[in-house]
Amino acid sequence: MQSINVNLALMRRKLASSVQDARQSFAQSVEQVRTTPLSAYQADFAAGLAVVGILVPEAVAYAGIAHMPPLAGLIALFFGLLAYMVIGTSPYAIVSATSSSAMVLAVAVSTLSAVQINAHPETLAAVLVMMVGFWFILARILNFGQAANFVAKPVLRGVTMGLSLTIIIMQLPKLLGMHIVTRNPWERVLAILQMVRSMNWAAAGVGLVSLAVLFAWRWPKQPASLWVVVASIAVTYVLPLESWGVELVGNINLQRSALSIESLYDADWMGAIQMSAALCLMVYAESYSSIHSTAARHGLHPNSNRDLVALGTANLLSGFFGGLSVGAGFSATSLNEQAGAKSRLAGAVALALFVLIVIFLMPFISKIPEPVLGAIVIKAVSHGLSPKPLKTYFVWKRDRLLVVASFLSVAFLGVLNGLLVSVVLSVAQVLISSAKVHVSELRKLNGSHSYVNVKLFNDTTPTEGMMILRLDQPMFFANAEPSLRRVADMIEARRKDAAVSHVILSMEETPDLDGTSIESLIFLAHNLNSRGIGLSLCRLHRRARIGLMNAASPYLMPSQLSYLSVDRAVKDALAKERPDRVRDTYTPGARRPLQA
Repeated sequence: MQSINVNLALMRRKLASSVQDARQSFAQSVEQVRTTPLSAYQADFAAGLAVVGILVPEAVAYAGIAHMPPLAGLIALFFGLLAYMVIGTSPYAIVSATSSSAMVLAVAVSTLSAVQINAHPETLAAVLVMMVGFWFILARILNFGQAANFVAKPVLRGVTMGLSLTIIIMQLPKLLGMHIVTRNPWERVLAILQMVRSMNWAAAGVGLVSLAVLFAWRWPKQPASLWVVVASIAVTYVLPLESWGVELVGNINLQRSALSIESLYDADWMGAIQMSAALCLMVYAESYSSIHSTAARHGLHPNSNRDLVALGTANLLSGFFGGLSVGAGFSATSLNEQAGAKSRLAGAVALALFVLIVIFLMPFISKIPEPVLGAIVIKAVSHGLSPKPLKTYFVWKRDRLLVVASFLSVAFLGVLNGLLVSVVLSVAQVLISSAKVHVSELRKLNGSHSYVNVKLFNDTTPTEGMMILRLDQPMFFANAEPSLRRVADMIEARRKDAAVSHVILSMEETPDLDGTSIESLIFLAHNLNSRGIGLSLCRLHRRARIGLMNAASPYLMPSQLSYLSVDRAVKDALAKERPDRVRDTYTPGARRPLQA
């Protein structure tokens, strides 16, 4: 009970520390803005203006992907910008609803709704988004700031390509003015092909022209989405698009309906936990990649743990008020960087402009044609279909199977199942690569004190009666027994040609030892001891040595466990067996006498 209280107190301190850091950082930012001339922030004002031009139409469009009302996208945009402005650390990140998170949220809500028919979809979405925020806060408490690194980049890129393809297929009916009920992407493709002759050509014309303009745009610092939206709104006042069957966004009700908490009493909470965890992983993997790739280009190092708090707070607030899940999307963050943003003030400017748009320009937003929103979404996710990031893996001949399998799993198994398969692939890659056995035999390099791999150097000298080996990968439960079995086989092979009285095993690649590894080392030491062969471990890390000391094995005494180099271990072993052959000897742990 006492240990639980200690852990809870430690978690509270970590969270309080992050909040305090964020408060101090925000206060410093406010003071800097107050004391710096406005002329110094012209780039931030320009970037904020450019970014808000794509954020508002994308927020409405992504709400459509999630099968939520447009207000949900606007709520997500407001709290995403607000939370990251106050807590976040990257000067370039723009936090709002993203296409991938909206797609995953739609699938999660659809899956849970199938299990519990009485649950209100908007309520389920709100709960899932708040749970995503909870996962982010928990990750900060547990110091999982680098958790996204556990998803291999090839896997993430394959998933992104699969999601992009799925989103584009799902948006094609909106782009072409078709009404297709099925949510299965491949069934949609078949339905589109069957309805080509009966589609609304006016809606298709608006969508295809908008898409062509977006792809042909050649002014990167000017938001193409903004100008396409403005032009489409102007067209609705000139041409009777509605009478031609072109759907418009329509009036956006700013009154959020109350959450139906009663409908959640019999909810599939285990399923909700699993799906919110998958959604959280997707949001963070995309956000981490976006935040750190843009910061790295400018030599900056964002605080991952504080960004976890920022993303967690944004999702908690967005979910509580009925918004979508939010993250640092690639398109908005990249545009913010390209537009010349220098600080988080660009996000603050975008937030202020967004509030003004909601107050004064909502009637115009209601005039946006739906095919234009479909075109904006397709353009926003089209970068995910580029083969350029994947080409390098085929050139390097590395991780090709991971990329292809991740893409195919998302494209054909569905978003959630594909994400699950992709995460399993990442973990499997780590385990398989780590479980590979690499053991090198070392010999002394002539004219030096270095012991090197005999396969890489020819001018080496063996040590009589001694075999020196090195584990070339960290040892853990998956590779402990195979690695030490390889060590035993190499010793037996050597004994056929020459006598071996002592074995030195270098453990420099292993920072710590788990229980399986310790048991395997003790078994090896016992096996060698029964054959009259001594064993010494050298270059041990502190935690690994402590683990072996705690084991208190009679076959691995403290004198056999050394922090020191291979050369030192060889001299110590020779000193014990043949003291007349070695001058430079000393007792491990003793202070070496000073030379005159």
